[in-house]
Amino acid sequence: MNAIAFHAMGTAWWATCEPAGLLAAVEGWVTAWDTHLSRFRSDSALSRLNRERTLEDPLLAELVGAALAARTATDGAFDPTLGARLAALGYDRDFARIRRPAVRVLPPVGALDVHLEGHRIHLDGPGEIDLGGIAKGWAVDRVFDRLVASGASAVLVDGGGDLRVRGGPWPIGTPDGGAIDLTDGALATSSVERRSWVDATGDPLHHLLDPATGLPARGGLAEVSVAAPTAVLADVLAEAILVRPALLPCLGPLAARARVRAAGGGWWESEDWGTPW
Repeated sequence: MNAIAFHAMGTAWWATCEPAGLLAAVEGWVTAWDTHLSRFRSDSALSRLNRERTLEDPLLAELVGAALAARTATDGAFDPTLGARLAALGYDRDFARIRRPAVRVLPPVGALDVHLEGHRIHLDGPGEIDLGGIAKGWAVDRVFDRLVASGASAVLVDGGGDLRVRGGPWPIGTPDGGAIDLTDGALATSSVERRSWVDATGDPLHHLLDPATGLPARGGLAEVSVAAPTAVLADVLAEAILVRPALLPCLGPLAARARVRAAGGGWWESEDWGTPW
């Protein structure tokens, strides 16, 4: 089975399907979404929204709507309104280019209201939207859906570890060195260790902020992997659980299950993990 590999959204992508001829358009799709949604490009629709405060854009409205729904579903543990806070902490450029940031005044938390009416988004109050916590999972799902709609049978789409499959079993490596056979569904892993840096005083930071404090989450977990029906759900839940581990018992009704690693080491599964990992 042939595959395609490329770099977009700040990470490595890999996809395969049968028939392989359907893969030709995948890189173009993801690159276009990256250009449109990145907060690191001054010409992106997202950057325009954050500057101009009002924008009408169907694609951006879809993502903002999904992010706001995810905030509600996780009782605020996932929050797309912390973009300015992330930037002030030093994550104001593609992660590979982060250097030790200068000391900055941190903007307030919870002061940004987002109003969505059809394709029109309006930002009220200080702050910026950041879609980094959902855009990759969303893009994985969109690629998967388009390939399936085009007639693909066996499909695997992997965007930097956020993946969705059908027609398996597909052997998927796990962070603890093992593997699972994933047949139909999605898997996402989030970690406080992979996108980490130090501030101007040398204190460690990471990209998963606790909306309650506006600072890197200190929930006691180092890594979370979530299996769920869609990549966007797995992506959101993995990040939300790192921020608020108390969400773990809520996975069952969402047809999701998780494997987590504590900051001090040691793995365990959520109580709703249906089969051994």
